[in-house]
Amino acid sequence: MEEKNYELIGTMSGTSCDGLDIAYCRFWKKKKKWFFKVKNTSFEHFDNRLKKKLLKCYDLSSYKLKKLDIELGDFISKKICDFISKYSLKPILIASHGHTVFHNPSDRITLQIGNALVINTRTKIKVINNFRELDVLNGGQGAPLVAYGDLKLFSEYDCCINIGGIVNISKLNMKKLIAYDICPANIILNKFSRLEGFEYDKNGKIASKGNIIPHIFDKLNEIEYYRKSEPKSLDINYVEKNFFPLLKNYPNKDILNTVVNHIAYQINKNIEGKNQNILLSGGGAFNKYLIKKIQLYNTKNHNFIIPNNDIISFKEAIIFGYLGLLKFLNLKNINNSVTGSRNSSSSGTLIEGKLF
Repeated sequence: MEEKNYELIGTMSGTSCDGLDIAYCRFWKKKKKWFFKVKNTSFEHFDNRLKKKLLKCYDLSSYKLKKLDIELGDFISKKICDFISKYSLKPILIASHGHTVFHNPSDRITLQIGNALVINTRTKIKVINNFRELDVLNGGQGAPLVAYGDLKLFSEYDCCINIGGIVNISKLNMKKLIAYDICPANIILNKFSRLEGFEYDKNGKIASKGNIIPHIFDKLNEIEYYRKSEPKSLDINYVEKNFFPLLKNYPNKDILNTVVNHIAYQINKNIEGKNQNILLSGGGAFNKYLIKKIQLYNTKNHNFIIPNNDIISFKEAIIFGYLGLLKFLNLKNINNSVTGSRNSSSSGTLIEGKLF
């Protein structure tokens, strides 16, 4: 029987607020295993005005937040239309994660903006969004969602670790799929890089010139979040309240150095066993100083693997495309062993508005 191919677009806007990842992929299933091929990618920077709004979107009034929801929907729509036109693409659907404003599962609240009705209307293509809410309302964390995609698309690794605004881990070699957020990363690193006049600390150059602040390193590792067992997840509000107050009245380069050490330490602390094959992705995988520190804290002979640039930069957009496809096919895309919800689910909202 001939394999059925599905070509679609996945998008992702991370908590670091640097821009929009777009990936056009082909997915197919053979002998009960899913495969994918990345065909085209694009990274679209947010302009400074939009970035400033997104960085503080959780503080906006409801009216201004709704305006931003539509504005971001317009931005995503335009970039997708340009992307489709440039490469003459014919996607069957768009899976749009959107940009997270609130994520507090204990109050059953999660919100991503980037209006899907706007995207659907402008592109005239089916859109799947709102991937987290069903799981959260069902008692789960609604995060990290990439774990199911890691299991199905990257099963050759023992663990997948994505170093973005937040570091998350998927443990693929356990009796059941386990995944959770490890610690904040670029949410903090980019903030202190901006104070030095840079959007991010390229290759960790600023951090490498600083010195670790031992008592701050210790205080970071004592934050309550690290005493919780999984399932667990982080959001910007928690980071603002619990991490940033510790990072005051020190040189920015020393804060950056200390946080890099903290990230590297926490990553290694959260890997079980020895000699694990670990796939690294996300913007942090380009940070040479951070990778050096991850190796420094690597006392159990783990093999950290840095893949090609498409996987480093667009892995989450690829996976949200895959999760959108599973929703489109009415197949499971969230595993409750990861999120702690009462049931696994096929999560997401399908938007296919019709204008006459």
